Amino acid sequence: MTAHIYNWTDGYLAVRHRAFETRGFLELDTGARWPRTTGEDAVAIAALFDPAVRANATAGLMNRWRAALGDLERDAVTAPHDTYLWNRAFWSTLETATAFLDNMAIAPPKPALWDALLAQLATPVPTRNVGPSGDGPFKHFDNVKTFDELYVAQYKYLLEQRGFDEVDPPPPDDNSYGTLGTKKKIPRTTNTDVLALAGYWGKELENVKEVFGHAGIEKRWALLMTDIGKHAMYGNPTAIYSENNRFWRCLSDTAIHIAVADEAPSKWDMAKDSIKDSIKHLPENLEHAASKGVDLVASAAHAVGKVANEAGKGLFAGFGTPLLIGGGLIGLFLITRNRGEKKEA
Repeated sequence: MTAHIYNWTDGYLAVRHRAFETRGFLELDTGARWPRTTGEDAVAIAALFDPAVRANATAGLMNRWRAALGDLERDAVTAPHDTYLWNRAFWSTLETATAFLDNMAIAPPKPALWDALLAQLATPVPTRNVGPSGDGPFKHFDNVKTFDELYVAQYKYLLEQRGFDEVDPPPPDDNSYGTLGTKKKIPRTTNTDVLALAGYWGKELENVKEVFGHAGIEKRWALLMTDIGKHAMYGNPTAIYSENNRFWRCLSDTAIHIAVADEAPSKWDMAKDSIKDSIKHLPENLEHAASKGVDLVASAAHAVGKVANEAGKGLFAGFGTPLLIGGGLIGLFLITRNRGEKKEA
């Protein structure tokens, strides 16, 4: 399966492509996108990269990597079957680490470990009811299942229907809109269009779960509503909204936040996940890979240890005993980390 993986870049691209295929992706209106990997997926991916990163990284990369592991420890393990909250930052850090490792000519892992990771990304995960419950303003869009997909569909529709201007981001104003970014196509939406969009997305923001970053998005949205009240509420309904540049940039961030928060687990979901013994596919796949004549023992636990233990202290040093409640993959990391203190991984 991994005969085509000769370096870290090959492996990274294979993993990313598999994640796109099996988990879907979240896409910005700029075309930037990243996989909707689960917490369990992110843990497994990080475990494969971790030994090489820790052994070779510069101080700057090591700081980013430690931050990524901290996010995993806090948010991936508690919700292994849900879309990982920090996928965007995680995949960005992973790409940087990949380029660094190849630039340093660090040998990639053995094929069996790439095979096991790709197999993990192909395993089905439990699904929850997420995404828009209705069509929103303007029209019905086919094949829209998540809020970010709905936003991109609306954005493209209005680009086509209203035309657009390609403009640089406006400078931050006294209210600290924070409109950093790049040149972007901005639809020439009317006052009526903007009022319809603001009504729909404002309601979704009000109802979505409050995850990290919610307060900042809510503050920016409130400032946006103040502008809309001044410029759109009582203006000519068919006139082009004067603050479209700010509006669409803020709406993009808001829609992405809503999409991520909508897919984040509730406290009840996390409580259920903490006692379910359902993280089992990776150990099975690792055991299968280890049996194919590779220089690994035919043991799922030891195979995972081969990934996690080479970092010296393991991927999640400091997690402790409570995570063993979940069993499966997370428990296996802890078990193999402890075994590594007694024998070579």
